[in-house]
Amino acid sequence: MTHLSRILFVLLVVGVVAASLGVASNAIWTDSEPVDANVFSTGTLDISTDPTAAVVTYDDMAPGDSTGGQSLTVSNDGSLDLRYAVTMTADNTDLKDLYAELDLTIREEGTDCSTFDGTVLYGPASPFLLSGNLIGDPTQGADTDDRTLATSASEVLCFKVDLPLGALNDVQDASTTAVFTFEAEQTDNNP
Repeated sequence: MTHLSRILFVLLVVGVVAASLGVASNAIWTDSEPVDANVFSTGTLDISTDPTAAVVTYDDMAPGDSTGGQSLTVSNDGSLDLRYAVTMTADNTDLKDLYAELDLTIREEGTDCSTFDGTVLYGPASPFLLSGNLIGDPTQGADTDDRTLATSASEVLCFKVDLPLGALNDVQDASTTAVFTFEAEQTDNNP
């Protein structure tokens, strides 16, 4: 080997050794920090009414009688804002069609339910139904006339049922039972 070759060989060996020592001595310090306790929970949807049964009743009605305004409080007891609709079913077990003779009116509270002066939400020109939507529509999403309640909010609705003077003679000794159902859904992320 020539002198120049030896010098190049030595420089090459020294460079390889130096490079490997440099890599080995080039320590990288690291650290990590966990972020724990990331808790996720869901809200609640909870609609309630007071009373829970028999908001309007009347025994021995005669043509021209009225239940007068009766109050029902609708409350949002959940942790999410909601919107609701009111549906109704009535029975006709005696086949006398009393439901078709009755006039149902639902109003916002106004002064109070005894004065029955709030905004009309349903009736009185609307016929009493065997089943159907009274206020809003329970179909998912915002619908015309749906009612909204923020968390912990409530509102009073006033119900009144009249048997008009022109009620048919056929509804003597008749009865019908109505069920009002308050159906709620979340408003967040539900256009």
